[in-house]
Amino acid sequence: MEIMTRDFGRLEIAESDIIIFKSGLPGFENLEEFVLLPLGEESPFIVMQSVDNPDIAFVTVEPGNLIQNYEFEISDKTEKELEIKKVSDVLILNIITLKNEIKKSTANLSAPIVINIEDKLGKQVILDDSRYQVRYKIFAPVEEVAE
Repeated sequence: MEIMTRDFGRLEIAESDIIIFKSGLPGFENLEEFVLLPLGEESPFIVMQSVDNPDIAFVTVEPGNLIQNYEFEISDKTEKELEIKKVSDVLILNIITLKNEIKKSTANLSAPIVINIEDKLGKQVILDDSRYQVRYKIFAPVEEVAE
């Protein structure tokens, strides 16, 4: 099927690549179908594009590209909703908020996107975990090296 996207123009996608968010996303409850589009071959960023609205796309990243030991528990209810059978079927993404000054961009670590990549079901989960920030700076300041 063909979709129009904000960042890539018109694209041909397979219906089998569509991820269903049964409740949409917070603030976008009416949008239930998304597709993951790599930003580039060497880029760690993935665009989560709405199938129904070309203007709605989220830049995301797998948390392992940002921090080590990013762990949280998924509730039994979420596990059932997403039909998760094994951990290897789960993809975790964090939404990036891009700023005009790119080095000020942040990742939302407190509300990850949890996707059952096998069954193409997704949900944004709001964590009750003070270890993870809503605005985690993804570009640490460069420290000057003393010569």
